Amino acid sequence: MKRSLTIVLSFVLALVIVLVIPAYMKQRTQIEANITNEISLVPQEILSYDKEEKLYHKIYSNGRLIAVVSDLDRLYQMIHERYHEYEDTFPNSELGLGDDVYLAEELSYANFADVDDQIMNYLVENNLLGIKTTAVEFSTSAGVYEIIYVRDYNDFTSALESFYTNFVSEETMQKLRRGENVPSPSELGSVETAVSMYETISTKEAIVSPDQIFTDPKEIYTFLCYGRNEEREYYTVREGDTLQGVGYYFSDMSPQQIVMLNPNVLSSENQVITPGMELNVTYYTSPITIEVTRENLSQQFIVPETPEYIEDESLTIGQYEVRVEEESGIKNVLYEEKWINGVLDSGELLSENIIKQPKRGVIAVGTKQVTMIGTGNYIWPVDNPRISCHFGCYAGHTGTDFTNRYERYAAVYAVDSGIVDTVGYRYDMGNYLIIDHQNGVRTMYMHLNTAPYVREGESVTRGQVIGQMGNTGRSEGVHLHLTFEVNGVRVNACNYLPCSILN
Repeated sequence: MKRSLTIVLSFVLALVIVLVIPAYMKQRTQIEANITNEISLVPQEILSYDKEEKLYHKIYSNGRLIAVVSDLDRLYQMIHERYHEYEDTFPNSELGLGDDVYLAEELSYANFADVDDQIMNYLVENNLLGIKTTAVEFSTSAGVYEIIYVRDYNDFTSALESFYTNFVSEETMQKLRRGENVPSPSELGSVETAVSMYETISTKEAIVSPDQIFTDPKEIYTFLCYGRNEEREYYTVREGDTLQGVGYYFSDMSPQQIVMLNPNVLSSENQVITPGMELNVTYYTSPITIEVTRENLSQQFIVPETPEYIEDESLTIGQYEVRVEEESGIKNVLYEEKWINGVLDSGELLSENIIKQPKRGVIAVGTKQVTMIGTGNYIWPVDNPRISCHFGCYAGHTGTDFTNRYERYAAVYAVDSGIVDTVGYRYDMGNYLIIDHQNGVRTMYMHLNTAPYVREGESVTRGQVIGQMGNTGRSEGVHLHLTFEVNGVRVNACNYLPCSILN
């Protein structure tokens, strides 16, 4: 019996040796292989193995193992002690593991060498520790497209407020915040009636490297103006320069926009600029979009019908006599304008009110060919006119540049009746034509988009469409260059057109 028991025990022991121990050793070998095959960034030895598994914390950076932490509390204590180096710059915060660093728990039979000091040195040397701060996210319906980190969110709101005031007055901002309605203008000029931002701004807590955090409101303001764009273009003022001329050569900016870009140098669009002054001429490339709605009340002339010509046998051929002086009418027009980051985007006519009806003129002539004689009463060459560059706005500029506020490639009109003297193309003038008004005045229309719609020798009447505004020849953007020539001398078109009423 005793012998049989011995045989049974021997058989069981043999089964354990053959089946259980190899399985245990295989499982343990696989676990150890998983550990040893993952090469750590900080060298770390396995000192021994235990029979029981223990919980370890492995620390990773961007998916790569730094090492196994021996004492997690001690590591956090070392990180906390290092915060004093940043406390002056980032008060009331704390130091922690950066966004790209994370911990993972894992069971192991291995006993790892203590390399916590080396882990701490690695985190510091590779800039993997971060300050707890505020992340500002910019998003649209498509999701988050930009994130910045700020030490103090109040700095961000202050910078955002300053950025807004480039495009809308503080007074209007306060009214809109209080929910007050801004009435339409009762006098000529414009009022801001609404302001909005296309994007959504939200915040969350983040831990990032100190060098990624904005600590100066001026830096945040610069970011709101230009985003990640580091390129800037500057212009040094020369003798004879004007703000209008400088803006004309750099993206057709208005004097007001030049002032907006140079708040530390310029205070008013009427300011005289002096030689040597350095101006920033890089327009905003902002990561946000501010839309301002304005209602603009302005006056426009109502052009009378083409004068009535009557024959008078008492006048010799070629002579004429004005019997009824024509008069232009006047109307107030109200437009709703959309401005995107300070640039006029569109305009919609809301209403118009006739202040004065036009009066048709009567001219007595000695021949029926008098339709080629100008009236001397000139109209705007484009609808909704805006002067982008006045006569003499830069050296050698002997014309006046017009755009249509609400239409880019707008129709161009003959400012008075006459005969087409010249039609052509020249490298500097682009597509152009000259009208002789048969009264000592000639007008020239330059940079047309295509060849003029009229031919040399053709009679044209005031208000007739003679071409389309363009950007041909030596031109800095779509516009019409209009020149008045009186008795062979080029003069300011505003001597004959009421430029002072334009705003």
